[in-house]
Amino acid sequence: MATPKQEQALKRMLKLTNALISRNDSIPFREPVDWRGLELWDYPKIVKKMMDLGTVKRKLERGVYQTHQEAAADIRLIWENCQLYNEEESDFFYLSKQFSKKFEDRYRKVLAEFGDSMEDVPASFNSTTDSSKKQAAGAMAMDKKSKFSEKLFRLNGMELGHVIQTIESKCPEALEDIPSPTPQVEINVDTLPSPVFKELEAYLQEKVPNKKKRKLN
Repeated sequence: MATPKQEQALKRMLKLTNALISRNDSIPFREPVDWRGLELWDYPKIVKKMMDLGTVKRKLERGVYQTHQEAAADIRLIWENCQLYNEEESDFFYLSKQFSKKFEDRYRKVLAEFGDSMEDVPASFNSTTDSSKKQAAGAMAMDKKSKFSEKLFRLNGMELGHVIQTIESKCPEALEDIPSPTPQVEINVDTLPSPVFKELEAYLQEKVPNKKKRKLN
């Protein structure tokens, strides 16, 4: 049975999954691959465990997962399956790489919010793609970015607005609008230039001490 903390983390995973599904370009990942209808007769021979965002969503809603790590493993499996079956030069392969990156960016925020670190994710959950190998090699940098994301959650509205304005003026490509009933802005920490990251890191260090975490609806 999931602990209260894990239940809250799983709710965040459901929101994350819904955000991915709501993207216009997520159509190939929303439901199981119709390999019979598409006559991809070799698909079940190559992909041993099929997975899609719709299945993850239903499992989250039904309480099948006990931990957020289990949900993350299935989501990663979606991108891995796509990259395993499709040619590296294909649009599907490229799209899965993009979604993998978006997922990892947002999943780090879940880890930061619930006091976890990337080290809490078992090695078996790590993707075997090139991108995941780079993540493993950059574990130290990832931990630093995770702490950065955690501090963002502790800012009040005015302070967070300052951060967003700074990014918007110096590297707007690091901001991403998320289509949802309530419009949201995501900060892609990975795309922040080093000088901007250091500037914001110093600002967070100044503002965060002695602040309690803000509640997120």
